[in-house]
Amino acid sequence: MAAWAQLPLADRPMLSVDGRQVTLAQLRGPRGLVIVFWSNRCPWAARYESRLKKLAERYGARGVAFVLVNANDPKAFPQESLEASRQQAQRRGYAMPYLQDKGAALARALGASRTPEVFVFDAKNQLIYRGAIDDSPGDATNAQRTYLQIALEALLQGKAPATTETGAFGCLIRFPQDEP
Repeated sequence: MAAWAQLPLADRPMLSVDGRQVTLAQLRGPRGLVIVFWSNRCPWAARYESRLKKLAERYGARGVAFVLVNANDPKAFPQESLEASRQQAQRRGYAMPYLQDKGAALARALGASRTPEVFVFDAKNQLIYRGAIDDSPGDATNAQRTYLQIALEALLQGKAPATTETGAFGCLIRFPQDEP
């Protein structure tokens, strides 16, 4: 993998929709961490929502933590603000932490560009997969390759997934212009 193979900014405090300051290091599960770049306004994220919730429930019980991260510019898009994200998490019943990536620092460090886009890290903070959740953004029943699930199964078996990177499909992250 490329230069981003280690989890960047693991100790950088980020604001959660529940009002707490947390770090990725605190949120990581004993087996690993899945970071999902998310958006409140992206229709593709909405189409993946139920699939992601099921994966988080299934693999969370097996020691892999999931976290949603919103890196979109809340000034340009008020529906991406912390308060809007808090309301979205409440309304949609997100069981996983939902964080605001101030200045899109984490998204930039990882090279994230879309929502949803996933990054899977093992217990040693090594990136083992980045990209799409599966190959069917429009309809879960048409998915032929469940990339995230395959990566998580490999993680739990202590193996590298056969596919370590795919192109994520979704809305572009709208990076803040006034914050690096």
